[in-house]
Amino acid sequence: CLYEKAEKLNPPPESLDRSADLLSNLQQNFDYDGRISAPDQEFRCGFVSLIGAANMGKSTLLNALLEEDLVTATSRPQTTRHSILGVLTSESQKCQLCFQDTPGVIEDPSYKLQEGMMEAVKGAFQASDVMLVITDMFSTPIPDDELFRKMNLSDKKKIVVINKIDLARKVNVGSDKQDQYHNTGRGDDDEDPEQLYTRTVNVEDAVLNWRKLVPDAIAIIPMSASNGPDDAGVVALRTLLVGGPDVPRVFRDLGRPLAGMFEPGVKFINDEDAFEIIPTGPPLYDADTLTDRTERFFASEIIRATLFTNLGKELPYCCEVRIDQFREPKPGDKRDMIRIQATICVERDSQVSIVVGKGGSKVKEVGVEARAKLQEFLQEKVHLGLNVKVEKNWRRDEKKLKAYGYLK
Repeated sequence: CLYEKAEKLNPPPESLDRSADLLSNLQQNFDYDGRISAPDQEFRCGFVSLIGAANMGKSTLLNALLEEDLVTATSRPQTTRHSILGVLTSESQKCQLCFQDTPGVIEDPSYKLQEGMMEAVKGAFQASDVMLVITDMFSTPIPDDELFRKMNLSDKKKIVVINKIDLARKVNVGSDKQDQYHNTGRGDDDEDPEQLYTRTVNVEDAVLNWRKLVPDAIAIIPMSASNGPDDAGVVALRTLLVGGPDVPRVFRDLGRPLAGMFEPGVKFINDEDAFEIIPTGPPLYDADTLTDRTERFFASEIIRATLFTNLGKELPYCCEVRIDQFREPKPGDKRDMIRIQATICVERDSQVSIVVGKGGSKVKEVGVEARAKLQEFLQEKVHLGLNVKVEKNWRRDEKKLKAYGYLK
């Protein structure tokens, strides 16, 4: 009859209560390793992409947000070549943030490698639920006007991070100028180091400037990510994204509110508003997952970052590091250590002697420093062997770039 059909379509409340009790009992009494739990209807999970020009401190910020030294960060632009996932799970706030660290945006890629890096940026942009636009006190823009236009036209949620505000004291000491100059920081060997442009020089102007550039940004947050996880700006951003607790308090800890920090008419963001930033959905990763990248990948990144800090200005951009062997200790081994054999690939014969150094001094220096970093990262003793070989014009070779994971 019609009554019975209606009852099936709209079961009475007591029937729903019984179903909820049954599911709860099943969850509690039938548990085993590998079992997929029923999703929590209040859990939130989303992708948060870090996008900005080169050398804005995106990797440093990701490490600070995760409270882990996951990705390599140097003072040199374009250290990051891949899109790297970092996962932050807050069980108390029922939230999982899937951060995507991306290479610095390049307006006009010079070769295939840079094209692949920009594809990683665009992929992260398309997949994101929230975009973190990373700039600095000088209001360094996203160099790609088309990407910036698409970002502004999209309905994705946006937060602007004004990083490196600690530079304000250095820039403004003894100067009343409103205009300063800042290097473009393209980060490749074709860069003109003298190319300069005018930018803001104080935090207040930078916030107002970015409120005009990204008018629908949920918040514009000043910070110094290099101060680490406890920086007031980093704490405010982390708390805002996970949805609390006490979002108003962490913003008060930033000091006097700045004009333009929030959207027009918004005096502060409460926990309820913050809770809406990340969409509802089940977690995509286990609570203790930090990344989907392998230890081999991070070993390569650590060695490559060491090249950036030990070689001249242009040469690191011509280098790629391939892990030939990554052998973990096995029962019965005489020495309990991870054995890593890696090859540093350069583009030209003339570059080999520079990387190797006189009598092997430079490659030995790189190896000693990289091994120390690897041991700290892996929390194991490491034996590291390095070779150097020529892969002619690998940055322009599509086949090699696919093999290296830069192109699909």
